[in-house]
Amino acid sequence: MCDFVGPILDVIMFIGRPAIRYLNYHRKFNKYVDDFKQAQAELLAREVDIQQQLQDEHHFGKKPKQEVESWLRKINEKLADAQRVEDKVSTGKSLFRSCLGKRVYEATQALKEVKAEGHFCGSLAVNDLSIITAQLPTSELAGETNVKEEIYNYLMGNEVRMIGVCGMGGIGKTTIMKHVHNRLLEETKFSKLIWVTVTQDFDIRRLQNNIARQLMEELSHEEDTTIRAAKLSEMLRKHRRYVLILDDVWSSFSLEDIGILEPTADNGCKLVLTTRSEEVVRTMGCKKVKVPCLSADEALQLFLSKAGQDMLPNPTLESIMKDIVGECDGLPLAIVTIAGCMRGISIPLLWENALDELRSNIRSIQVVQEKLFRCLKFSYDHLRQTDRDCFLCCALYPEDYEFKKEEIIDYWMEEGLIDEMGTRKAMEGWGHSILQKLIENCLLERVGEGTQIKMHDVVRDMALDITKKGFLVKAGRQLKELPNEEEWTEDLEKVSLMNNYISAIPPNMMSPICQKVTTLLLSRNSLKEIPESFFGHFPNLKILDLSYNLLTKLPNSISNLESLTALVLHGCRHIDNLPYLLKLQALKKLDLGRTSIKEIPQGLEMLVNLRYLNLGLTNYLKEIPNGLLSKLCRIQYLAIHPVSTGAKEIRELNKLEVFEGCFSDLGDLNTYFSQRKRLHKYFIWLSPNPLLKGVLFNEQVYIRYMDHSNIVAFVGYNINSGDGIILPYDIQHLEFVECKGLRSLNDICGLKDATNLKECTFEKCEELEYIFPSGCQLQTLESLNLSGLHNLKAIVGESSVGAFSSLKTICIFSCTKIKNLFSAKWVLHNLEEATVGHCDEMEEIIASEEEGMGTIKYNLPKLWILHLVELPHLKSICSKNGVMVCDSLQCIDIRNCPKLKRLPLYLPLLDHDTEKPSPPPSLKEIRLHPKEWWESLEWDHPHANNVLLPFLKFPHSLFEQPMEEYL
Repeated sequence: MCDFVGPILDVIMFIGRPAIRYLNYHRKFNKYVDDFKQAQAELLAREVDIQQQLQDEHHFGKKPKQEVESWLRKINEKLADAQRVEDKVSTGKSLFRSCLGKRVYEATQALKEVKAEGHFCGSLAVNDLSIITAQLPTSELAGETNVKEEIYNYLMGNEVRMIGVCGMGGIGKTTIMKHVHNRLLEETKFSKLIWVTVTQDFDIRRLQNNIARQLMEELSHEEDTTIRAAKLSEMLRKHRRYVLILDDVWSSFSLEDIGILEPTADNGCKLVLTTRSEEVVRTMGCKKVKVPCLSADEALQLFLSKAGQDMLPNPTLESIMKDIVGECDGLPLAIVTIAGCMRGISIPLLWENALDELRSNIRSIQVVQEKLFRCLKFSYDHLRQTDRDCFLCCALYPEDYEFKKEEIIDYWMEEGLIDEMGTRKAMEGWGHSILQKLIENCLLERVGEGTQIKMHDVVRDMALDITKKGFLVKAGRQLKELPNEEEWTEDLEKVSLMNNYISAIPPNMMSPICQKVTTLLLSRNSLKEIPESFFGHFPNLKILDLSYNLLTKLPNSISNLESLTALVLHGCRHIDNLPYLLKLQALKKLDLGRTSIKEIPQGLEMLVNLRYLNLGLTNYLKEIPNGLLSKLCRIQYLAIHPVSTGAKEIRELNKLEVFEGCFSDLGDLNTYFSQRKRLHKYFIWLSPNPLLKGVLFNEQVYIRYMDHSNIVAFVGYNINSGDGIILPYDIQHLEFVECKGLRSLNDICGLKDATNLKECTFEKCEELEYIFPSGCQLQTLESLNLSGLHNLKAIVGESSVGAFSSLKTICIFSCTKIKNLFSAKWVLHNLEEATVGHCDEMEEIIASEEEGMGTIKYNLPKLWILHLVELPHLKSICSKNGVMVCDSLQCIDIRNCPKLKRLPLYLPLLDHDTEKPSPPPSLKEIRLHPKEWWESLEWDHPHANNVLLPFLKFPHSLFEQPMEEYL
């Protein structure tokens, strides 16, 4: 009997426990409902607190932590579930009271659990690196400080939502708004600042695109403007409290048509536009802020700041100077322009002459611009004639066009504005001196870091006013057709229709009778065909630019343009042959780069005046006929690739200064570099394999090298240690791709003469064991790129003190045998970027020498980005008692490095009493994968983890690109 009692009791207890629980759900139903409502109220209160804290912290440059956003999403889900339970309770819709009690109880526990998760360490927001927080370059404000304060106060206040900053051209509207923009970067009111330049040639699609790009988004080109406007509105809505600054607005438009949200008190957005027109301000419904001219004192101070304070001691000079400043009528651009022109001049007579010229200068322009144009033209009139002509040519480009210095200098050379000087290098140097003079006289201005330049729109207006009879300029005006026949007047000299949408020239259109036209710029249109008759009346045409069009062929009538000196067809990818060129004896420049020509044009060998020939990226060109190149005895610039050329012919071109091309034999390379004068610039490949050259010479790879010079690349070549490879001593970039036999650069005997080497790249060289010889001193090397080197053991055979003192970037990928990256002996004070990925045996980044008793500091003062990706055996970044001192560090990116247990950042103590550490001063982001790895790290300081938490970001994908805006 006893044998049955135990199992029976077990069964009763097994059944009884659930039964008791369900009985409790029934008996305590009202208590469970009260607990449920209490939990629901507490969670809602917690959500309100978090939302309020988030609103306080979520300002410009910040975004919610991912864990906060995830918690808020979970709250919404749980509250939605709770609402369904509450509905059942209120309606009593449940078969059993106990079952409903069970649901109420479980919902209560879920609410309590999610509430417990709503406790976050530190701030709820982290840095939002998708926002461009760079300050805009500005000039010093003179006199407009009150206006700046007025605009700023309107933006920070709640009354005014739309602001229109108006005033005549050159008065300083853009400068003021740049200062306001930079000040807003320091505030917490707005979540996003958006700056877009509109320009006179208003285009809805372009404006939509520019705003979307500022939001790091893209709009489809296929959709109509209404659909694009809806999508843009949604993009803007996601950013909530933003400030949209539209600079240089010329006409009113509908915000709805663009997709711009109307600023309201509810959305917290603000809109600012700058314009010359008060009517635009009125019709757009903006609060008007008018920029006044400078007072006499403000104008004089601005003038002196540009012309030099040393002018004041001379009373006579001071009196004349005040009169000259008075002629500028308080216009900052005019003042700056004339001050630059008079800088360094101390002879009173010259100042008196300047004043007379200002008072008697042009009067034929609109009254509103009369003073300004007169001042600008004063500066123009004081240029030499050549400099004037060069300046006026800049107006042929579209408004606000930013061109590289080399681009405009090349154009001046094509125009013949820079005299023949024997060498192209000397002419380029003269061009740079002209550019510098125009910049110093404020007729051109630098952009960004100074590699590009542009014309102020008012200066361009003045230039076009000067040239209105001789220039027809409709560049960048969204034209779909050629100008009407009546606009092609007999007085025209230069015509610029570049950057439009012109797709066809009507076959029945009469050829414009333009006997004086020397320049016709039709680049970057959509032209598919040009009628045979179109060039019938251009007898003096010298420059014809048809680059980047959809042309499949050229009319034969081009062969009759016997005055032509430059024919530019760059980027016309559908052109595969050219008309006969024999008659074009005056031709100095022929640019066929990126075309589809299959054969050298007939008659090319007879163009004995040719100085510039570009056959770069002509991937369908099969061969260069023997003896052709040697006939081009005056050639200075020659680009031919990927088809190979022979060194013998190239060597005979005694005037050659710039060369891009391929050799298929090492003998050609050595012959070329050993028996000819030094080139100004070169880009030379050695490859016996046409297929590899075809891979190398694609668009993206070529663009990567466009801003480099003096490059030698070995592609698919077998290199033996006994090969005597001659390298030019001024080589700056050396590259090896899929080269066999190469074990180290000891095999390149010419390396010791390369005293200016700045960049080295090695890719898929399977036998390479060491990059540089033992004890190598590489003080000039700035960049080192290594990938697919599966036998690489170390970068240097035996490290030497002081090696790599100039190194700025290093990138090493898929080098499976290397165990250490740097030696502790190396001096890396200039290192800025370090990337290590997919190196299976990598164990340590900075190899430990000896581990002393104290802390070892590895100073990397300029390092701003560190990537460590897919390093399965990486154990340490440096020695156990070592720390990296990186005051410039902005981004750390570590992914799938499971054995790495320490992040050795030097974290100085913020307060010696509390001993709380502080993060590196420039740190913006730490990207990690997987998330759990962070929890396993060991820290030198107990609070280090918490200090770095606000910077954490966990990519959704292992392949998500880090720090796109920085790279």
